[in-house]
Amino acid sequence: MRPLTGWLSLATSVLIIAGLFGWLDVGSHGYFIFSPGTAPTITISGQCRSSQDGADLVLPDGTPCARLDVPAGKGHQIDGRLFMVDVLVGPATPLDYLLGKLGLLRTFNDGAQLISSGAVLGSTPRAQLGCQNTQQMQGSTSSAAVVAIRRLGYKVAENDLGAQLYQVQPGTPAAAAGLQCADVIVGIDGAPVHTADQFVTELRKHKPGDSVSLTVNRQDAQGPTRKVTVTARLEGTPALPGLKADPAKPFLGIVTQTDVTFTFPFNVNINVGDIGGPSAGLALTLGLLDVLSGGHLTGGHRVAATGTISLDGTVGDVGGVAQKTVAVRKAGAQIFFVPTVELAAARSEAGPMKVYAVSSLEQALQILQSLGGSIPHPSSGQNGSG
Repeated sequence: MRPLTGWLSLATSVLIIAGLFGWLDVGSHGYFIFSPGTAPTITISGQCRSSQDGADLVLPDGTPCARLDVPAGKGHQIDGRLFMVDVLVGPATPLDYLLGKLGLLRTFNDGAQLISSGAVLGSTPRAQLGCQNTQQMQGSTSSAAVVAIRRLGYKVAENDLGAQLYQVQPGTPAAAAGLQCADVIVGIDGAPVHTADQFVTELRKHKPGDSVSLTVNRQDAQGPTRKVTVTARLEGTPALPGLKADPAKPFLGIVTQTDVTFTFPFNVNINVGDIGGPSAGLALTLGLLDVLSGGHLTGGHRVAATGTISLDGTVGDVGGVAQKTVAVRKAGAQIFFVPTVELAAARSEAGPMKVYAVSSLEQALQILQSLGGSIPHPSSGQNGSG
């Protein structure tokens, strides 16, 4: 029979271990883990297809890829290689949290980093993060196509379709009314809505306590878009981060952006598989410019890029640059373009790979030209500048 002191010692040890696991579990809930992702090769090859699980695109040898579909006769194989890059983001596990606190995380996961939930989510509800990532990638691919095709001298028309919901805050009139992330508001009290600014203008004609009728285009999972009518009762504006309380100002509880589609002079499709977020904009713009202008943009080099792309060609900041640098370095990139403010993070992980900070598409093109690349001129298009 075990002595009583032995049982007490065992019970104490069990309690300590249970307490440790509880502490790790609670602590890990406040963090995400960022790890190096993949560096898909940008290509026009029809062999870039869905993997067996259907989430990612791969070439026959298993290389991750992103496919650009352009009309026959307009596309050219890329001389050298162009990479986009992603970062793996997921909730931290208790083990991730422990290794991070002990300074051992990168020993077991090269390039990995613990990031606080607040830094990742901001004011975004965790459940809406996937919806936002999807919207960001859709916007990224659209902007890349517009910028590249306009850079070649073609006209691209814009069509404003409504105010798309980027965020719905819990516990607000919008949430109570059943509004959802990605809904597109196309009318308010019978008045048509084409842009996010127009929606805000119409909403401010009301006062707290008013009920508003919203006409919404909703895309159900794996189903067609359908039109629904939602009634919401407005409240006074509460005190929120970045928002001053004003009981006389109507508040719905959403963040919107204009839902825009574009009319291109020819069909263009960008397929990145299951990757989300906005950071592939610069890489996809360079890829489209390359395949539509002869395929000699890189000068034969292996070039990677990360950064958002605005319709005016501005390159914007992204997250996880240190992890992305590890991914493209392992993929064999020789050159990596990053947003200006993230140069130091990229160089810390670059090794022999050359890293260039850019704030615009034109700056990236000039660097490629200095490295032997052939830069397309706006006169390449046939319909005048857009």
